[in-house]
Amino acid sequence: MDFFSSFKWQDVADILVISFLVHRLFLLFRGTTALQILVGLLSLWFFHTIAQASGLVLTSWFFQGIGAIAVLVIVVVFRNEIREVLIQTNPVRLFLGRPYEPWSIDLPEVERSVFQLARKKTGALLVFQQQDRLVDYLREGVQLGGKFSPEIVASIFARQSPVHDGAAIIKGNTVRLVGTYLPLTTKEGLPRQFGTRHRAAIGLSEVSDAVIVVVSEESGKVSLVHKGKLEPIQEPPQLQIALGRLLFRAESEAKPRTRRREFLTQVGGFVLTVLLVSAFWGMYSGKQLSRINVTTAVDFRNIPEKLELKRASAERVEVQITGKRRLAAALRPEQVGAFLDLMEIDAGYHRLVLNADNIELPLGLEVVRITPSAIRLEMEERIEKQIAVEPTIAGKPPAGYQIEKIRVIPGSVRVSGPVSKLRDMLSLSTESITVSDIEPQKGEKVVEVPVVLSPASLRLLPGEKKVVVVTIQLKPIQPPSNPPPKDAP
Repeated sequence: MDFFSSFKWQDVADILVISFLVHRLFLLFRGTTALQILVGLLSLWFFHTIAQASGLVLTSWFFQGIGAIAVLVIVVVFRNEIREVLIQTNPVRLFLGRPYEPWSIDLPEVERSVFQLARKKTGALLVFQQQDRLVDYLREGVQLGGKFSPEIVASIFARQSPVHDGAAIIKGNTVRLVGTYLPLTTKEGLPRQFGTRHRAAIGLSEVSDAVIVVVSEESGKVSLVHKGKLEPIQEPPQLQIALGRLLFRAESEAKPRTRRREFLTQVGGFVLTVLLVSAFWGMYSGKQLSRINVTTAVDFRNIPEKLELKRASAERVEVQITGKRRLAAALRPEQVGAFLDLMEIDAGYHRLVLNADNIELPLGLEVVRITPSAIRLEMEERIEKQIAVEPTIAGKPPAGYQIEKIRVIPGSVRVSGPVSKLRDMLSLSTESITVSDIEPQKGEKVVEVPVVLSPASLRLLPGEKKVVVVTIQLKPIQPPSNPPPKDAP
């Protein structure tokens, strides 16, 4: 319940924004070697989090050390791919992801070109570039930019051509680069008949997703290389099927990939990304610290019987609290308390410093700062005194009557209170007693009425009763006697 009560709309926005960015970056980098490495680095971070939560100190330290250089590794190793993605990225691509770019090359034309070279035993290297950037692995080469055709391929790899020893880089339906040299594989145990072209094809396929077709100059055999694996091609239709599977990601009879289908795929991927980011957010926010301020009243505890708090410089303090985000967000003001223990204090002026020991908090939260950090107190002695009780009369007696006598039992009470209040006090009042309702034929009124202890710091001593009995007696008003006339003898 505390988790959901602390879950705010900002947290929802936080998860959605990060999910959106992560999903779009995935779409931009998908199919590249960089994405595979990034997934590996995220796995290291995940293992570090699990080890830390499980209390595996050494394992956690090990993964943390690897993670510390992760950013540097990404920037240095994949700087060119990152640069290419950032340069080519525009707002439309960021929102829609990397658009699907179908291959437009004519596979029958590729088949005819390759097997024309094979029949003449003309060595060739045809590199079909997919999504991975290849420029970092290529040396030399001549920009061409011509449309793919059997005639172009035959002229490139003709023995009299100055670029026939290199490879041709093909993207879509365009021959972009010719006469370029590929990195050789360092793999051991390859067949002895594999020459430089085969080793170059395997070497490039080990570091990229390119599909390479090799025509052997010695034997005229055709091979297809992808992901470090070499597949011999015996018949022309076999080449079309293999290239269709690798370049088009499907058999030739499969439905073409449309933008609607791509959009639905992205929606499903985004939902999965939201779930993963939510899980990471829960793990991350659980460790994040948050700070909040709470104002609370100060409870002055254990004041000695013979002392009274006359005044305090502050009766409320502001407490700054830190703790895990969910605990801090779920904290209620009534759960925070501040107190000062005055058990050892004496009369006079004092300055008491507040610290974390004076604050009551739920477990898992800590005090950062208290404002004010100290409270000035003035303590005074309490004295005991016998005080007379005087009833408070309200209203007027019935017509023709007046109050003859008022009697209070007991007539006085013993109280204790601050010396400044009690020293000059002569009497205490009762609550109001109405005399207008006294019946004339009875002539008196007897009532029990509480004594008013004012100021509130006054206290009755043990054994004293707060209620007194007041008896009010009335008498008729005597008419004035007529004086004798002045001229009377």
